[in-house]
Amino acid sequence: MALIAALAAFPACSEPYLVHVSLGQARILLARRDVADVLRDPAVSGREKSLIRLAQDAKRYGEEEVGLRRTDNFDTYVRLDRNAVSWVVSGAERTRLEPYRWWFPIVGSVPYKGYFAKPRAQKEARRLAGKGYDTYLGGVADYSTLGYFADPIFSTFLRTPEAEIPELILHELTHATLFVRGEVDFDEGLATFVGNTAGVAFLEWRFGPGDARVREARARIADDMAFGAFIERVSRRLETLYDRGLPERETLARRDGIFREEKRVFEEVRKGFSTPLYNNFGREEWNNAVILAHRRYYGDLPAFERLYESKGKDLRRVVAFFLDAQARGENPKDALRRATGTAAVGRHAEAG
Repeated sequence: MALIAALAAFPACSEPYLVHVSLGQARILLARRDVADVLRDPAVSGREKSLIRLAQDAKRYGEEEVGLRRTDNFDTYVRLDRNAVSWVVSGAERTRLEPYRWWFPIVGSVPYKGYFAKPRAQKEARRLAGKGYDTYLGGVADYSTLGYFADPIFSTFLRTPEAEIPELILHELTHATLFVRGEVDFDEGLATFVGNTAGVAFLEWRFGPGDARVREARARIADDMAFGAFIERVSRRLETLYDRGLPERETLARRDGIFREEKRVFEEVRKGFSTPLYNNFGREEWNNAVILAHRRYYGDLPAFERLYESKGKDLRRVVAFFLDAQARGENPKDALRRATGTAAVGRHAEAG
């Protein structure tokens, strides 16, 4: 699963980066077409129109049934001639499970940086690697500007399986509804949980509980949960190693040993998956940045699930719980810990 987040729309302090993202976002804004015009266009395929309607229906469901913020998001469409809307770079310390962080004026400290051009993202990854950091680079199908712009439907995520489109829409609407500055892991975990849970509920409402798309979405969520548990297992082993304070060379050698062992474990875990989402993960090169990038989306799912169950499996009440916490000045991440009696996943700075 690709990472469903980017900061490509938000300027950083570096002037070249500011110019890059400003121009990239401007091109996106200028390329938007009203969905109503797209749906009348005979040059647009029937399948494309059907998926656009599905995305808009998912948006309305999120607003009306889940209590997500009403916005102008997804009322326009942008067709791109590339496979990703942007590319996101992550970095991490080599002997600590701690992310490299960038600072942005709008969102604060964040553990990734987005680019509209892949070569620029690759250059940033090389820069980090040259400074001795682990790196990870991934393309994303969409991103949220947190309500600062009206986000369009991108052609990039219409290439995903139909059953995943509602989850993508609802994930990004969750970002537009609630964003906690400097708490990216919490933000992404909440958006993943709401997107997954509301996405299945929407598909059941739209197509019926026995529909193949519902079964596919449920299977994907089950795989996400199992994958998240595996990532958490690897993370705990790494943290235990790093806490020993061994010399760097020995730490890295032992880390490589953990990765080799866990790749064998993963191949056994993967046999129980029902979807192909993680087929290639075991063949990738692992490092701390890779582990943290995936942990960011799945590490806290059990805590969100416990809160959901405590609210009678009413997702609207879950969303309201976090909005109420924020309104009274409590960090929603802390509210989650208090309500579920859980500690923060991992120890990587202020992430949730």
